[in-house]
Amino acid sequence: MIEQHYENVHYLQFSHYQAFPELTHGVFTRHGGVSKAPYASLNTSAPPRGGGDSFTNAIQNRQLALQALDLSTLPSVTLWQIHGADVVTLDRHAGWRTDWANMSYYEQPWTAETIHQGDALLSQEQDIAMALSFADCTPITVYDPVKRVFGIAHGGWRGTARGIVLATIEEMQTRFGCRPEDIYAGIAPAIGPCCYEVSQEVEDIFLGRQDFPTQPTLPEYRPLVQASAVFSRVALANGNSLRLDLQATNHKQLLQAGVLPEHIETMDICTGCHTDQFFSHRKEQGKTGRFVVIMALTPEQA
Repeated sequence: MIEQHYENVHYLQFSHYQAFPELTHGVFTRHGGVSKAPYASLNTSAPPRGGGDSFTNAIQNRQLALQALDLSTLPSVTLWQIHGADVVTLDRHAGWRTDWANMSYYEQPWTAETIHQGDALLSQEQDIAMALSFADCTPITVYDPVKRVFGIAHGGWRGTARGIVLATIEEMQTRFGCRPEDIYAGIAPAIGPCCYEVSQEVEDIFLGRQDFPTQPTLPEYRPLVQASAVFSRVALANGNSLRLDLQATNHKQLLQAGVLPEHIETMDICTGCHTDQFFSHRKEQGKTGRFVVIMALTPEQA
């Protein structure tokens, strides 16, 4: 893990991506933005999808993040994240909205054709930035330097229980011809088992004792999801507390999908323990912002 600064903006990078100069990426902390508490300060989400911060603040913070990576002149895209396992492929010629960092993103109507719903975004497109925002859920980045395919996945407990990582790697194989052994993955800060108490229903869904009433886990993913689940119990004064380790569970799913262990890098940081650095929906009781993960391919550096 590498720590970087741009003026007051602070972001992290995965060390193993440094071998690929064509790939630009950043996992941003909450520092260096313009938002006021409880969204202080580099919050990249605003209504209707994220809290009560203003559109103006969110857009200015998005522009600051892109500037930090020297991507401010590029179009930028995002997903409408829905906690599922749908993987979306970016094609800028297919009507995508590319104004994530402009006020028009909020001024123009959202449609399913222009702001796509899903929880993983893949592309081979160059000179376009993709951005997903987080506040406890697991950000998973992927890059295949052979096929020049990159992407970001959003692994909350529901998406992880539906196999979002498995679906992402499978889509890279079927759509782009990627080989899992060529893929490099990064697991960014997420809430850890130290802070993430879950209900018995969550464990039952992961272990196949019950399923989601809508968008159930695909049958071919169920045994893998079950085998990947990392739960623990912590003894408290009022009884045992069930905990889920999202980072470890998604790490195991990457291995199940064929990604080599030496190609997986984890930023072992709990967002709940480090609200001084990252937004945490759980620890801050929903009154908080979202930090952003950005990736882009820049052919002039290839």
